[in-house]
Amino acid sequence: MKKALILANPSSGKKLGREMAVFTEEKFEAAGWDCIVKVTQDKSDITKYTSLACQEKKDYLIIIGGDGTVSEVLNTLKHFDYRPTIGTIPTGTVNNIARGFGIELPIEKAVEQLINSRVKTCDVGSVNGQLFLSSISAGSVPETVWEVSDDMKERYGSLAYFIEGLKSLKNEETHEVLIELDGKSIIKEVSLLLVGVSHNISGINNFFEEATMNDGKLHLFLMNKTSLGEKIGIISRLMSEQNQELPPEVTIESFETARFSIRNKKNHVAMDGEKGPEFPLIVKVLPRFLTVLVPEHLI
Repeated sequence: MKKALILANPSSGKKLGREMAVFTEEKFEAAGWDCIVKVTQDKSDITKYTSLACQEKKDYLIIIGGDGTVSEVLNTLKHFDYRPTIGTIPTGTVNNIARGFGIELPIEKAVEQLINSRVKTCDVGSVNGQLFLSSISAGSVPETVWEVSDDMKERYGSLAYFIEGLKSLKNEETHEVLIELDGKSIIKEVSLLLVGVSHNISGINNFFEEATMNDGKLHLFLMNKTSLGEKIGIISRLMSEQNQELPPEVTIESFETARFSIRNKKNHVAMDGEKGPEFPLIVKVLPRFLTVLVPEHLI
């Protein structure tokens, strides 16, 4: 019998955690799973219940929450030698991590996918000792991520990030970044720096078209200062299912370890949708650090 701890964050996204915990438990137990449900009251409970799942050596830790909840779980798991297989039921605002695992909405479909899923290893990124599962990014637009209020998230959902992102484009700045990766150095003036763990970034399935969940690499995307029209063109090419050559304003590299420095300015990165560490950054990949549940077609 599969033993699982279901961790539900009722304050995530549209605040569906409690209801979905009951629904998920019923569905999983009907499928033959042995489940225990833990509903968080505050952020420290995420750490407490994740630790419990490791200490009791549960086969699975099913997370009902958004990217912030999954990130908190991940940064607790790094302290344990035994780590349960992770499943994600997305109830957050953006849910980039769940999208990267191929988990789809509505939530009822996500639950069904997990019940009929397969186990797959996945890489994890590390930035200054903090772990991430989707991406880190820096620039005018990423800086708006952690400035979006909870009220705006509830009112507008993922559109809140788009609204704030458009505002930031009016005041776009570039930063001179020194990048040392796998033995070579790059100095570039960029408006956007992004490091992804796999192919899927912000719902764009082939953002890094050569990447996979467990290729042992991280993937770097750099964009020079560009106009709004040029940005739209670049995003359109990234979203296209056909391989299209990117313009010279974009640089893409893959690496195992890297150091990033911004000269004469303090700046933070956005990490899996939350405010992350401050530059300078030491970034590296932890190959096959986790096992996760993914839909059958992704195996």
